Amino acid sequence: MNIKKRLDILIKNAAIYTMDSENSILHGGMIGIADSKILFIEKMGSVEEYEILTEIDAEGKVVFPGFVNTHIHIFQSFLKGLGADHRLIEWLNLSALPYGEVMSARQQFLAAQLACMEAIKSGCTTLAEFFYTSQDEELAHAVISGMQSTGIRSVFIRTFQDTGEEYGMPKCFLEPVSTAMRKVDNLVKQYGRSPEDMLTIWTGPCVTWATTREGYEGMLEYCRSEKMPYSMHINETLVDNEMCERYYGKKAVDLLEEIGFLSEDFLAVHCVNLTENEMDRFKEHDVKVSHNPMANLYLGSGVAPIPELLKKGVVVSLGTDGAASNNSTDMMETLKIASLIQKGYHRDAAIITAGEMLQAVTVGGAKALHKEKTLGTLEVGKKADVIIYNPDQLKSTPMNDVPATLIYSSGHENIETTIVNGKIVYNKGVFEGVDEQSVIAEVKAEAAKLIKSLKL
Repeated sequence: MNIKKRLDILIKNAAIYTMDSENSILHGGMIGIADSKILFIEKMGSVEEYEILTEIDAEGKVVFPGFVNTHIHIFQSFLKGLGADHRLIEWLNLSALPYGEVMSARQQFLAAQLACMEAIKSGCTTLAEFFYTSQDEELAHAVISGMQSTGIRSVFIRTFQDTGEEYGMPKCFLEPVSTAMRKVDNLVKQYGRSPEDMLTIWTGPCVTWATTREGYEGMLEYCRSEKMPYSMHINETLVDNEMCERYYGKKAVDLLEEIGFLSEDFLAVHCVNLTENEMDRFKEHDVKVSHNPMANLYLGSGVAPIPELLKKGVVVSLGTDGAASNNSTDMMETLKIASLIQKGYHRDAAIITAGEMLQAVTVGGAKALHKEKTLGTLEVGKKADVIIYNPDQLKSTPMNDVPATLIYSSGHENIETTIVNGKIVYNKGVFEGVDEQSVIAEVKAEAAKLIKSLKL
């Protein structure tokens, strides 16, 4: 008797955009998934040797690698619309800082579910949570638990601030770098060996105007000893340089380079105000960039020099930022805006292409999070983080060009199935293990309590 090999998921009759180094496209293909990985990618053929647990017919649909969101603040999912129509520092003091100071563990958990479910529904399979609220350790665990409940892959970036009261930073956000790194180490010990690489712990300073030189140096010492990557908001507005010049007599990038902060382990977020020379140094030190166009527009911060960075060979990825400065966690929306803003700003429709944006949200995201060996492309042996795109919606019909239709004519309604680590976490409007309407109802109730408690 022949014993059949197990196949957890078979996706058949699909157009497969692998995003590999050759940008290989397979029409009428099939993908076999077993034990969280891609077992094969082939033209349609016999699969009689397999026992197939779940079979998906993707006729007329397109399969892509899952999208990677390299920057989000999960707690802000409770704060949509608060502080609207204000600049960054004013907005922070009307929304993120005061509410982040008083959010409960349950509210943080629900915010994580809300943000991750919205992300999954828009094709995101991996996100990087940049955690900077009250540094009560219980809150970090609540966010992690909320993320895990949705089945998404994540990087939890436990940040720190050791100054910044003059800009409105609440005292409960502040702590010495030694304390912060001890708490980061506690998270590593508890979650650092997450099964199947579903959770990774990073750290980083929050912003230049809330970090001392001693803070940078203490964090770098820890990260180098633990071989841990780090992330930070940098040059989102002119405040970064103003603060650094006032306290250190030099601009932010100059200060960071001097202390050894610019490195292949640094994921730089926003980067709106970079000079040509600073971009060259980012390339020299292999700094990665997280581009968050929606927040940069919403807060009037400006337009990041993304075509220029790409031309220099800097790794560029995409982030939604927090939902209070976006105001969503929709990767499909971010993809479109990231492309269109550059075309308009440069008055050149060819300055950036749909293909480059698709590259940024898959391959670029995986590289930015140091996961390119396992994520970002559809290849045999890589993790099965996969999305199935259905073009049969009014907005996206007809699909004459796949990347162009995906970027310019689509929304989250086009994402039919999201698979993370070889498991279906979302399919045809239904989440696995989490009830969407129940989450919405409790979020509404808890958000109302939160808003009432401050009445700003």
